[in-house]
Amino acid sequence: MNYSEAIAKRVLEAILPGANLEYQPVQSNGEYDFNLRYDDGSFAAVEVTAAVDKTLTETIAAVRSKKKGGSAIKATACKKSWLIFPGKGASINTIRADADCCLAKLEQDGIDRFFCVSNSPSVQEICCRLQITGGGVISSETEPTIQIAFPIGGGAVGPSLAIEAGEREAWKEDNRKKLGAAKTTERHLVVYFDAGNGLPWTALTSFEPPKTLPKIPTEITNLWLIGHSENKDEFVAWYASTNEAWHSTKVVCTPESPRDQSFNKMR
Repeated sequence: MNYSEAIAKRVLEAILPGANLEYQPVQSNGEYDFNLRYDDGSFAAVEVTAAVDKTLTETIAAVRSKKKGGSAIKATACKKSWLIFPGKGASINTIRADADCCLAKLEQDGIDRFFCVSNSPSVQEICCRLQITGGGVISSETEPTIQIAFPIGGGAVGPSLAIEAGEREAWKEDNRKKLGAAKTTERHLVVYFDAGNGLPWTALTSFEPPKTLPKIPTEITNLWLIGHSENKDEFVAWYASTNEAWHSTKVVCTPESPRDQSFNKMR
């Protein structure tokens, strides 16, 4: 059971009185993740997935790559230490190769802080060449280095961002195939949002969903969106089905017994 599956089990069991999610350890033939057994003996199929920003994840992995030098670049042309912010999807290899000479030119122009919205031709050039959103000089007691931060994103945020991200997962072929093969009346898809999936996670944890029905394929009858809130052990869950409009709830999930230790260790 992976992290998102462990969270789904704890959250759904906390929200649905008397319910128990029984994990299916053998899934070699494309079986769904859980049997959701209700207290009346009936059960439903549950598949769990995570909504991931693939481009952001790949960019962060490239920054972290120890084989390529990690997040620090040794400066030879620069006289100062810098912190720069790559855009999502930026070529980190290009940044490692060219950042030193580009930032040295900014030093010569007397610029020690910049943003991509600047009207300065030299700033525009470096931002386009390196695909970065900004940077600035930082204090350092060692030899000059250039630190590559993780990409940060921004934009308008509203509840539709979370719902659209969840519905994209619902329409993916593998999720439809697993739940479509289930013989149960109810077929639940649980979508976990990590805080790293910035805007959709912010939408989920900061807004209330609209009173509309979800746009989901026939293979799926129930859709859950779950994310860890900013409060310890608290989760936000949005829920809708083919005949129930979106609504939200919050639940505190803490390990309660020895069987929950795997959940505790993964946190």
